[in-house]
Amino acid sequence: MEMIMIIVLIMLDQWTKGLAERLIGSGKPVTVIAGFFEISCLANKGAAWSIFSSHNWGLVFLIILSSIVLFALLWFLRKAGDRRAKAVLILLIAGSAGNLIDRLRAGAVTDFLSFTFGSYAFPTFNLADAMITVGTGLLILFSLMDRHFLSIQFGTGYASSSDKEKKKDE
Repeated sequence: MEMIMIIVLIMLDQWTKGLAERLIGSGKPVTVIAGFFEISCLANKGAAWSIFSSHNWGLVFLIILSSIVLFALLWFLRKAGDRRAKAVLILLIAGSAGNLIDRLRAGAVTDFLSFTFGSYAFPTFNLADAMITVGTGLLILFSLMDRHFLSIQFGTGYASSSDKEKKKDE
């Protein structure tokens, strides 16, 4: 079931990027909510906020790093114990895979969602970026709520007997 969810999220990410590329391309951004939300189409050759985009080796580095992270996340998904861990991993895997597909296909990631908050223009992003951000946010939240979350769910440690009893009750 997890793999189906991952595939659906990757397809949604790729579909929305394709729409932005076909409907807007390098043309003028489309205003959705004046002064707040626009849809534009940008090719990001780097990582978040275009880090490494000015380096020739940046794309190769990002493809290798993304591939390693993706395989590690897939390994953790096989080991994940509960829905919270699986939800985090599904979002991280789908987002990472969506952006990796772009890098392999076009040499750049398609970003198209632009938000402005007063005088601050948030960096343009895509659904894969949003999945990675939400997955990371959930990982932090679950870790703060349950100090053993990381060690138990991702197999990096062992639960105490009280944690095992608590898990049985859930």
